[in-house]
Amino acid sequence: MPHTVVVGLGRSGGGLHAPVLRRLRDTHPELFAAHPIVGFDPRSGTALRDGLAVDSLERAAAAVPPDDTVVHVCTPPGTRVPVLTRLAGLGFRRFVVEKPVAADPAALIGIERLRAAHGLDIVVVTQWLASALTRRIDDVVRSGRFGPLRSIMVRQDKPRFGRSRGAGHADAFDVEIPHTLAVALTLAGPARLTTAGRPEPDLGPLAGAWLSVRHDGGAHTTIRSDLTSPVRRREITLRLRDTTVVGHYPVSADDHHAQLRVGDGPREVFEDESLGAFLLAAYRYFAGMAPAPPGEFTDHARVVRLLAGARALADQDVTAHAG
Repeated sequence: MPHTVVVGLGRSGGGLHAPVLRRLRDTHPELFAAHPIVGFDPRSGTALRDGLAVDSLERAAAAVPPDDTVVHVCTPPGTRVPVLTRLAGLGFRRFVVEKPVAADPAALIGIERLRAAHGLDIVVVTQWLASALTRRIDDVVRSGRFGPLRSIMVRQDKPRFGRSRGAGHADAFDVEIPHTLAVALTLAGPARLTTAGRPEPDLGPLAGAWLSVRHDGGAHTTIRSDLTSPVRRREITLRLRDTTVVGHYPVSADDHHAQLRVGDGPREVFEDESLGAFLLAAYRYFAGMAPAPPGEFTDHARVVRLLAGARALADQDVTAHAG
């Protein structure tokens, strides 16, 4: 039964991973060591409720056996290579890494080298791939009952005026879009970037972002994220030849229900606690009880490269308008 270390105790690590892990430890004790969760944050004085907070990665390695520990890396994307390098040097080999796995293609190459040199087993958090809503949508698409998939449109709106900056995100492409882009690649296959931009560049890079991709199979996806919106929405619309599918993911950590409507059919409402489902699948995998959770590392690498291309296009567009 593996121990648990959470590195980065901000919104992601302390606010999402740690509470879900505490619940999973109560409901699935066979998957976790009895030792308390160990937490470390580079910011001094960060607390960890019902856990053991340490002041260095070295103390974390002394508190648990590194070769029998799962480390949740919840620090900002730009820190991934140095953090993983230090953890690998301390003997840790199994990781749950927040999305996106790397800040840019150069960092991605660094992580791929670390994986090869140290035999790292990295599971990237893409909980929407473990979502009950995603599974139901995938079943509709793959059934072929309504003809081929033609397009995917995603709207992700929520107010995040201060939190995204505090989490160390470079821009809005890092916040919500990686989750949905991974879903689109799963539903429609590999894709190439066509267009991207920022809807309100005057409000800064964290205000919002959008991108469009063309999938190899012919469908196209557009994802729009507004982080200044006064309302919350996580909506996905798929157009197939013979119907339209509309789904709504939970909009916050306090909301664990999704909704789905296929064509003119009834609206379905069902429980969908995707982060818990994803982390449970990850620990079952690390315990040797199940396959890896959904999302291959190669898929996450594609997400990083597509996001880098989208960011470059958006930057070019902002520069052109400023000139």
